Amino acid sequence: MNSQAAAKDHRPVYIQIAETLRARIVSGYYDDKVDGELPLASEFKVSRRTIQQALEILVQEGLLVRQHGMGTFINRKGVEKRYRAITSITEGIIGQGLKPEFTVLSSGAAPASDEERGFFRINPADQVYRHKRLVAADGRALAVVETSLNLKFLAGLELSHLSQSLYQTLRDQFGRTVVQAEDQYIPAIADTEIAGLLGIAIGSPVFIAIRRATDQTGAPIELSRIVMLPVPLDISIRNVGFTRPEQEDLTPESREWTYTVGFGDFHR
Repeated sequence: MNSQAAAKDHRPVYIQIAETLRARIVSGYYDDKVDGELPLASEFKVSRRTIQQALEILVQEGLLVRQHGMGTFINRKGVEKRYRAITSITEGIIGQGLKPEFTVLSSGAAPASDEERGFFRINPADQVYRHKRLVAADGRALAVVETSLNLKFLAGLELSHLSQSLYQTLRDQFGRTVVQAEDQYIPAIADTEIAGLLGIAIGSPVFIAIRRATDQTGAPIELSRIVMLPVPLDISIRNVGFTRPEQEDLTPESREWTYTVGFGDFHR
């Protein structure tokens, strides 16, 4: 739990701790069993009773189960039912066995645009944090990522020297895990700036991915524009239509269906 952010958070401490633990759980921080009550109390510098209150919230949510004499364990079915952490482009690159490299192009607070104000639901005078960087792997430029972040929930954010996954940073420093994202993929051609950064000819085909993402609390956190090389995309759709008897009376739009989409195969 980020101390600077916590200082401005007037909610009970056990709720703040529960939020941090929730983010750890849904992001895969724990393999099977959460830390014991005493180690957690030492980490967060609170009483054991406060930790018990935080854990009880997550038990009631179905994310944890207690086994007497053994400890508190992750309820995988409960986690999968409620949350699924979204993969960032950096995590996608790492998952393909490549080593990501970053060049920060610009980073800092800035006045919010109309689109940012609308998505983040902030006031005209509020600022957002804008972070732009070049992402490469094995010496090859892959994408230019422009990200706007909601400072309402990320007080004290500083990314000018970011050298790891943005999502990992949000999890570690603020207890925020991106669990829902709306991605829009648009074919485009590289302008002078993008061509120069990606090392391709002006007018070359590229993909633009626009992401609008929320965290485990439903808060709008990220608005990103990712311009990347036209790598093959990985898209799959399943469970379209009727999946359970209780869904028979639902409209087609309301029936359960899920999809997954990756940023593509960066080996090519």
